[in-house]
Amino acid sequence: MARSLDKPFPEPKTLISQQTTNRIISITTIAVLILVWVVVTQKRLIEPLFAPSPADLWAAFQNLLPNLPGDLVASLLRRIVPGFTIGITVGTLLGIYMAMNNVGRAIFYPIVEILRPLPPLALIPLLILWFGIGYITQILLISYGIFIIMVINSFEAVRNVPPIYIHAATTLGANRRQIFQRVIIPAIVPDIVGGIRVSAAAAFGYDVAAELMGAMSGLGYRLVLARRYLLTQNIVVILIIIAILSFSIDFLIKRIDAKVTNWKARVEQK
Repeated sequence: MARSLDKPFPEPKTLISQQTTNRIISITTIAVLILVWVVVTQKRLIEPLFAPSPADLWAAFQNLLPNLPGDLVASLLRRIVPGFTIGITVGTLLGIYMAMNNVGRAIFYPIVEILRPLPPLALIPLLILWFGIGYITQILLISYGIFIIMVINSFEAVRNVPPIYIHAATTLGANRRQIFQRVIIPAIVPDIVGGIRVSAAAAFGYDVAAELMGAMSGLGYRLVLARRYLLTQNIVVILIIIAILSFSIDFLIKRIDAKVTNWKARVEQK
């Protein structure tokens, strides 16, 4: 039977209620996983070597706490921040240059394409051979891993700028410099920020690998010690700390992105 025109269709769920439902589901899922972990470890269904209990993690955290400030400074400020900054800067500038300049693309693009498939961690023996074991090698490893992510990201971001934007600006009399400043840069910022978020998460992984090369402090160094002495609880605690730091930095980048690119339309999560 056809629906009467004077009877409107039922209103769909509002976005807010759907988001609330999704949050409840997510929180419930995490709570269930934690509950299972607590029950399994308290009942000793799995050996503590493989699944330490909450009490074991708390004791491990207290043992690591005296060295934690120094390790955070060593990992974040001395290695991740410099390597991250160098990789982001060089990778973004080179990617934009290759996309905007035919000669630059002819020179650098083949080199980037050769280096891109190589895992950064596979270069550790070569970096040690060239620069030895020490701080410079650690920074270079992190910088290189971030550079590879950003150079491809920024190159493709420029290439994916809709041509109609450039045609419209040209029609209105904009020169090459004005097109770059007022059209290309605003258009690629959201994609660049996406690459920065990926790079921020990857930087922690590269830092852990970098600290295998002669570091005497840092989160990666503590992981090496914990693995050597089979301290699973220490490993889990350090991984939780890394996850919290990575999540916090990603959240900060997202907030900055929302402020800087509030003009860009986004698909709401439902």
